[in-house]
Amino acid sequence: MTDTIDKVASTSPPTKQATRYLGNCTSIVMAWHQRLLEIKNKAQQLQGEDGEENSAYLQFFRTTISASDAAKIKRCQHMDDVAMQPAFIALWQQVEPTLIKSIANYSAYNHKISDNTFAAWLAVAWVLSQVRTVDDRYLVASSGKSKRQLNNTLACVAGQRQDDGDRPLITPLRFEKLISARDPNNFVSLLARMVAQLQQQGQAINVVWLANDILHWFADFQGSNYRTPKDKLTVQWSLTYYQMHSE
Repeated sequence: MTDTIDKVASTSPPTKQATRYLGNCTSIVMAWHQRLLEIKNKAQQLQGEDGEENSAYLQFFRTTISASDAAKIKRCQHMDDVAMQPAFIALWQQVEPTLIKSIANYSAYNHKISDNTFAAWLAVAWVLSQVRTVDDRYLVASSGKSKRQLNNTLACVAGQRQDDGDRPLITPLRFEKLISARDPNNFVSLLARMVAQLQQQGQAINVVWLANDILHWFADFQGSNYRTPKDKLTVQWSLTYYQMHSE
């Protein structure tokens, strides 16, 4: 029996799997992106629904990120450009101490943030700045009476069929080019363009999953993140993409 896949609204916080790499930075990312959405929608005081911690971060970003800041980071052409943007600097001011605290919990000697981790957060800021339509629902696959929750990743969106036929929203050739990227700049550039294309097609994107997956890719790139090939983000994305395409 073929699974039926539906999107279901959820008032629960993101799952542990969706925030495995974001960790304690999840609320920071959600508040930072919410500030960008406020600017886009010209609503300065959108009400957050994620508790006092998220509200505190949101208040900080309201005082540090202007409309011009949000526009500048979206127009960046390279990751190096992102590092000089006030919107990223505001994000990093909150992320850096949180990461250092997390590192300290694991090691009493090494409290240094790696260059790879810094690059990963540049990528998160750049790609998420392209997202203007957010999907905070989760996916449920139904087979008979049984149901299971799926990962609401970018691959889920990319593999969905277009309304006018059997073609996926992102062609296999373009998707394979993304997952075959071996250089961080190339990967992030391709990813940012794919996100922009999906947004132009009217597709909403889950920013928590997206940010978490970017950090996952950079952890894989560092070389010691996974035990088996199936632990790699690109393998997981590939399996998800073709599953969605075949539905």
